[in-house]
Amino acid sequence: MGSMNRTTLRQVAGPVSFALIVLVCWFVAGMVADRMVQQELDAALRAQRQMSTSIVDNMAEVIASDLAMSRAIPATMAAMDVIQHALVQAQNYAANGEAAEPALRTALLKDAQMTTVSQFLHDAQGFSGLDQIWIVNANGICVASSSTVMSPQGFRQSFVGMDMRPRGYLTNALLGAFSEAYGVGRTSGEPGIFIAAPVYADGLLVGAVVAKVGIARLRHWVAHAGTFVTDDNGVIIMAHNSALEGRALPNSHVTQMSPAERRMIYHRDTFPDMRIRVDTQVRAQAPWVPAAVAAQLFGMNGQPVPALYQNRSGLNSGLSAHLVDPLTAWPELLRNHKRDHLLVFLTLAGTVALAWVITVSYVRERRHHRATRDLAEQLQSANTLLSAEARHDALTGALSRRYFLDLLRHEIDRAHTGNEPLCMAIADLDHFKQINDRFGHAAGDRALEHFVDTCRAELRSSDAIGRLGGEEFGLLLPATNLAGGREVVERLRLRLKAEPSPKLPATVGLSVSIGITELSHDDLPERIMSRADTALYAAKTGGRDRTEALPPDDTAPPTRTVVNAW
Repeated sequence: MGSMNRTTLRQVAGPVSFALIVLVCWFVAGMVADRMVQQELDAALRAQRQMSTSIVDNMAEVIASDLAMSRAIPATMAAMDVIQHALVQAQNYAANGEAAEPALRTALLKDAQMTTVSQFLHDAQGFSGLDQIWIVNANGICVASSSTVMSPQGFRQSFVGMDMRPRGYLTNALLGAFSEAYGVGRTSGEPGIFIAAPVYADGLLVGAVVAKVGIARLRHWVAHAGTFVTDDNGVIIMAHNSALEGRALPNSHVTQMSPAERRMIYHRDTFPDMRIRVDTQVRAQAPWVPAAVAAQLFGMNGQPVPALYQNRSGLNSGLSAHLVDPLTAWPELLRNHKRDHLLVFLTLAGTVALAWVITVSYVRERRHHRATRDLAEQLQSANTLLSAEARHDALTGALSRRYFLDLLRHEIDRAHTGNEPLCMAIADLDHFKQINDRFGHAAGDRALEHFVDTCRAELRSSDAIGRLGGEEFGLLLPATNLAGGREVVERLRLRLKAEPSPKLPATVGLSVSIGITELSHDDLPERIMSRADTALYAAKTGGRDRTEALPPDDTAPPTRTVVNAW
């Protein structure tokens, strides 16, 4: 009987001991696998976070630069005598209710001076890169407009005569402050950035210049997957994935606004929640992820993979740049954890498989180091590419707008320090849109390249050329006074006409309008650029294919040019 009991105990103890060893090995293998995959996760996060930071920082710089250029145009126009004089003459126009708007519009459209100003605004819009420009008197009435728009009912309606006071972006401007806001046009239904600059005449507020930059012109802000832009109310106004547009960030200000306020700005009163939040499913899906690391991973509507989230605000505007960057290594990390757990378990479970497990682990480590090295090389290449793209325009090879502005600041400081002259010019190819329309965008690209090549052949090695946008270029002429600078750019203008590009059809006649000015002792970059832009406008309105120079002590176009414009 005793022998039978001992036999029974051995029969029972054997399987129990085996099961216990298997459980211990499985538990230890799990701990080792957790540690291994955590190291892989840390490496992947570091590499992807560096890349995401570079992307969102570059995006924020582009937004800030574009908005600065857009603000300069209405601010410059607000300082022009023709705008100030027109608003002074239009002070008697006032609103008497919506019923009176047709009569008010008829009176303004018959006003010869206002019609002339509207034509001036239309011409300015043509080369400014803005979608619409209009001026509003101190009573809130639009007295002149650059264009008409198609209403939802299908008929064309002019802004002239409208009472613009309910527009939120105009309120601050009519109180004397510069204003900038996102909104959806009430008549056109097209979204855009509205910029309003107050206009003073003899120290009195007489109205405002309002400009609109359509969102369609700014789509390059969200060229990278996962990027989007929000306004100061937390509404997504632009996204790489257009399905996200119109959503609101969690707890954003738009949720606290009244339905009437939301409809006034956005033409809608419902905003689905974007739901960018810490991904609570990470720990449920992968318990091996440390809590501190899981708090850095975010989830989003319809996004199965946790992501890194980056945002940049304070872009000298109410806009913010955002990037939701899915962790590309996540599926592989999950697979690696399961595989590591099994491999370590097999290693601990039997010495027979030890050599095989060591070999697999060695190969896997080599692959991991190679992948890390490749990822580092890719990151270095991407950073190099981003740096080159930030410095040079991809099409023409001219300096990018951001780098040109940085160089302008540097040259101004050096000129002030060395008490040397400095000239700045802005050149704009004439009738460039007609070249694109008649011969195609490829011909337009060749025209831009030919202009830059001509500049390089004519200018000194110490001079600089940068592409400010579209067909507009900036020229820097260090150690050059205004008389010498005008001779240089005039030779450039004549050479462009005399030497056609062999890459363009023979019927394409290239010409350029140039405005140039000289640095004064107290100039800032914005001021010298504004003066050069004013000189360019004088060249454009004076007939194009010409050079106009504006002395450093002058802030208005030459008298002759203004007379020709009107």
